[in-house]
Amino acid sequence: MNEYIYSRENTDRFFEPLDKASILAGMEPAIRKQLTGLNIEASLDSTNSALQRLPLAQQHTAAILAEFQSAGRGRRGRQWHSPPGRNLYLSLGWKFEKPLAKLGCLPLVLALSAAQALTRAGLKGHRVKWPNDLLLDGRKLCGCLVEVKGDAIGPCHAVLGVGINVHMPKSEVANEIDQPWTDLQSQLPTCSRNDLAALLLEELIKQLVLFESLGFSPFRDTWTQMDGLAGRLVNVHSGSSSLQGTARGIDDQGALLLDTGEEVVSLHVGEVSVKID
Repeated sequence: MNEYIYSRENTDRFFEPLDKASILAGMEPAIRKQLTGLNIEASLDSTNSALQRLPLAQQHTAAILAEFQSAGRGRRGRQWHSPPGRNLYLSLGWKFEKPLAKLGCLPLVLALSAAQALTRAGLKGHRVKWPNDLLLDGRKLCGCLVEVKGDAIGPCHAVLGVGINVHMPKSEVANEIDQPWTDLQSQLPTCSRNDLAALLLEELIKQLVLFESLGFSPFRDTWTQMDGLAGRLVNVHSGSSSLQGTARGIDDQGALLLDTGEEVVSLHVGEVSVKID
């Protein structure tokens, strides 16, 4: 583990600066060689936006991390609260030769990659909430954001963002988050952000190579194991409409299968909440 620097202002928490050399040293050499760039910024609007500002030719396998995001983004236009020096904010670019229609499961692959990195870090009990949130004890631990540009027939350029709550301060900002949340400190109090960044980049690169080659088929069993909604009664909101039913996994395109009692419908978009009786 890396050495930690304790904050004088908050001695019950520690601050570990993100360090490029430490992250690269923690990666497997063969995977590290696939990175075309690794930049760490003190402050950005968002790592996804910063990566998207690069020329397309420079985005593939380029990674950007930030200590602070002033305009971090989540799914469906939500703000991702990004206090400085506490959590992990990372984006990776990837060029797919696949057509856009073949990338429907990409958000799921991203979530499973993040879940595997957390498992390797020592975390247990976390699950994926379709399509790409990670929950621990029913509270949000990690959010993922996929943004894709490209032609219907390909190629497509994806920017894959991951935000993980590592040592989230219980501040006024955190209190503004509109859903229950948790962080890694609750389970892994000595977790290193640099070690975690190395694991996350390794998993992202390995799993994206696999997805590019074989599609979602190799991930199905893992999804079934990590699916935090399967068999649960849920509400799915999309625009002004809402459906209630039992989650029954996903279809081949990564859509949520919802059993309404009358039929099983495939939902490609929507905000899911678990119904509590």
